[in-house]
Amino acid sequence: MSEPSETRTSKRSPLHSLHRDRGAKFAPFAGFELPLSFDGTLGEHLATRSSAGLFDVSHMGIVDLVPKPGISLPEVIDSLELVTPASIQDLEVDRLRYALLTNNQGGVIDDLIVSRGNTQLRLVLNASRVENDLRCIEAALGDYTEIHIRQDLAQVALQGPEAVTVLSGFDPSIADLTFMTSGQFSIDGIQCSISRSGYTGEDGFELIVPADDAVKLAEMLLLDETVSPCGLGARDSLRLEAGLCLYGHELDETITPVEARLGWTIPRRRRDEPTFAGAEVILAQFAGGTNRTRVGISSLTKRPIRDGTKLRTDKDLEVGVVTSGGFGPTCDRPVAMGYVDPTISDSKSTLLAEVRGKEVPCQISALPFVPHNYSRN
Repeated sequence: MSEPSETRTSKRSPLHSLHRDRGAKFAPFAGFELPLSFDGTLGEHLATRSSAGLFDVSHMGIVDLVPKPGISLPEVIDSLELVTPASIQDLEVDRLRYALLTNNQGGVIDDLIVSRGNTQLRLVLNASRVENDLRCIEAALGDYTEIHIRQDLAQVALQGPEAVTVLSGFDPSIADLTFMTSGQFSIDGIQCSISRSGYTGEDGFELIVPADDAVKLAEMLLLDETVSPCGLGARDSLRLEAGLCLYGHELDETITPVEARLGWTIPRRRRDEPTFAGAEVILAQFAGGTNRTRVGISSLTKRPIRDGTKLRTDKDLEVGVVTSGGFGPTCDRPVAMGYVDPTISDSKSTLLAEVRGKEVPCQISALPFVPHNYSRN
């Protein structure tokens, strides 16, 4: 997920008319006009945690990588591994993998989802990073693959503990999917690529469908009384409680996977055969540590700590910065993430954040704030 755009909105989702008819409050996001909320962020957040929330994620970039004539899919994968430290070679058909694109300095160009089909790869990219990603991918894979930008598709996410019950009503076999697996299904005649995945920390699904069918699909899902339409506000508070990174906040081209505590995305094979961009920097950090590390941060008052806030010790030593912050409805308290000096990353000592001229006491906290509820079995 990418950070909100401050520029003039120029794009609308295929679901825009449905959002408007349901009274959405809109906000600019990565060049799109998307719903911020419908009936309020707090209610939408809690509805997703307790039942099911439907999110429009059609702003995400969907890109298919199809081998050129005479090129095999393994050759495409080898080329992709030049710009991602993730292991794609062992990704099975109908499986998804969270991956990072890295630059030569070890920084993160984008975080994305890679899925493998029988004859191609599909990438789901952050909307604000599509152009940057495509330049990176074209440079590494241009001789091997045709790059298809799928503007004919839309994507929605159905998240929460009741999501599986809702979708199983259309096709019981959808319940057989496990976390980060996908399949092709028909929902009332609409062909859907459905994966058990999401950005909320809850069990849930993401559905990719022809853009022309998106409104019909969303309307069918919203007929179920357990499903609430949800906007960007709830999406952000849910991912923050789940300790999930937001590009432009916890990730950017100067932050490495090791600093972001995403070293788990780089398996042993890739560390032993480091052909990916930025490998020298990243491996050196695995061995010798970093100057900053991502942590959870809990306010010790009811006052939220927003991104950009500096963190200091009681001796006025600056030790970090907040990258995302707000109120956590499930936690019923303010929560945040940020980067701090690794020497205090496990500390329970009180830090100070200056919020509107007032010092707010806070502490380093374990992530996630709310346990993940993914369906892994």
